[in-house]
Amino acid sequence: MIDPNCIFCKISQNEIPSKKYFEDDNFLAFFDIDPIVENHLVFISKNHYENISEMPDLEWKEFMLKAREIAEKLIKEINADGYNLLLNQGEAAQSLVKHRPHCHIIPRYINDKIKIDPRN
Repeated sequence: MIDPNCIFCKISQNEIPSKKYFEDDNFLAFFDIDPIVENHLVFISKNHYENISEMPDLEWKEFMLKAREIAEKLIKEINADGYNLLLNQGEAAQSLVKHRPHCHIIPRYINDKIKIDPRN
């Protein structure tokens, strides 16, 4: 499923250029154009769902396993100390693109001063 009006679908179809980090038949990871930190990735399914609950369970499992695999590979390559996998569902959760699921893979370093605080 592709939504011709969705920016992430356009990126996955190469209609909008992106700096890709990973791609296979089902998923794509690319560098965020407005990164929180250097090497911040956006990881998407190439299938468009407007709600996470629409994604079939098997695809959800593959999505999460691949996100972890990509995050682990990235932090080894750049010598990061850890990472955040940030997944937002709905406008109230600050999900601005209606292509879900997508997650942000955010490399972290000890004392990097970045605050991702769910209480705010």
